[in-house]
Amino acid sequence: MKNPGYILHAIAALLILAAAVPAIAQYNGDEPEYRSEDSLNYTYIGPVLSAGIVKPRYTDWFETETKTKSMTGIFYSGGAAIAIFAGSFCGDFQIKYVYNSLDYNLMFLETSISGRYLYPVNNWFSAGGGLGFYFASEPSNMDYNGSAGIMLPITAMFSTTATTRLFIDIYAGYGSFGIGESTSSLSAGLRAGFVFKVGRI
Repeated sequence: MKNPGYILHAIAALLILAAAVPAIAQYNGDEPEYRSEDSLNYTYIGPVLSAGIVKPRYTDWFETETKTKSMTGIFYSGGAAIAIFAGSFCGDFQIKYVYNSLDYNLMFLETSISGRYLYPVNNWFSAGGGLGFYFASEPSNMDYNGSAGIMLPITAMFSTTATTRLFIDIYAGYGSFGIGESTSSLSAGLRAGFVFKVGRI
């Protein structure tokens, strides 16, 4: 995973496809159909921050021999989120730069994509969960091989105004680690974002 270009291109293609499918489904060649507010798909963009704990395990060369090492540390990250809301469903794409405080400091770029079902509790609050995937790649402050994994978010969504939303995720992740061989990584964290409505599909 030295070259993250293929991953980023694949994610971009998925986002374009996700945006195009509802629009194609809406068009049927007849007179324009006026849909209710709940049936429309909206795009939101805004900042996102996260923090949590991470426990990587990997095998590498240490001084005079090969060893397997486990570490536990904390991470912080910040970046941007794009969310597409379609009724009770939400598709989410995020790109963040991550700082890890382990036995050494490690920084890298992380992208993630997820889908969630949100149950509307009332007209301003909804909650739910889903499944996502994350990909970590250079640029990094170390010789970083890249990594990937799955994550399970549990989400609280607040409609703060008619055009803004606040979301808070508690999530767990499992995947590979970008240094060494025979790697694995467990993580858990809290993520919060504030997004603004920018358009409608």
